[in-house]
Amino acid sequence: MSEHEIKAKIRTGVGKSDSRRLRRAGEIPCILYGIEKDTVNLSVGRRAFEKLISETRSVFVVDYGDVKQRSVIKEIQYHPVKGTIIHVDLQRIKAGQEISVSVPLKFIGASPGVKMGGIFQELKADLDITCLPKYLPDNLEVDISELNIGDSIHVSDLHFEHITIEDDATTSICSVVPPRKVEEILPEEEEEEMEEAAETEVIGAKEKAEEEDEESQG
Repeated sequence: MSEHEIKAKIRTGVGKSDSRRLRRAGEIPCILYGIEKDTVNLSVGRRAFEKLISETRSVFVVDYGDVKQRSVIKEIQYHPVKGTIIHVDLQRIKAGQEISVSVPLKFIGASPGVKMGGIFQELKADLDITCLPKYLPDNLEVDISELNIGDSIHVSDLHFEHITIEDDATTSICSVVPPRKVEEILPEEEEEEMEEAAETEVIGAKEKAEEEDEESQG
């Protein structure tokens, strides 16, 4: 388990207008709550937060004012059109107290089905888990090295020590499907089609010539 640190500022203003002002200034509004303490309104730098989540989804330290609080990301809200982060919920953690969070999946290995031309489908990007903070991973590794064409991996197939997966056991997280069929024209069929097209052109030209001949005679 790795720990990172991110600087935050205490927000004095609240509401949509204040949040928009922060976003224009390159900040992301967020809240910090949990372990029977008051909720604190904060903001974090967009670039710093994007760098943080690219490195870890595990425990990290929020540094604000004269406080340093070990926390996890509980929820990230994205703009429905732009896809940018618009709000973050942070949860305080306490040693020995289980937490429930969403953790990204990381698919590892080479699927023999893909090597044979199959298409790998990622059906889930993350899973909801419960564990003690000390066991919280940056991601959940899923080995796809035995996936053949037509195979799938379900939540029930995954087992991680000290971690409970909260998603439904029947949920599919990935699969390898057959390649899309491409209709091919055999050489003989292609030749016949070309001959038919040429014959049609000849007949059409002959009929046109006969019509013109009749008109000239009339």
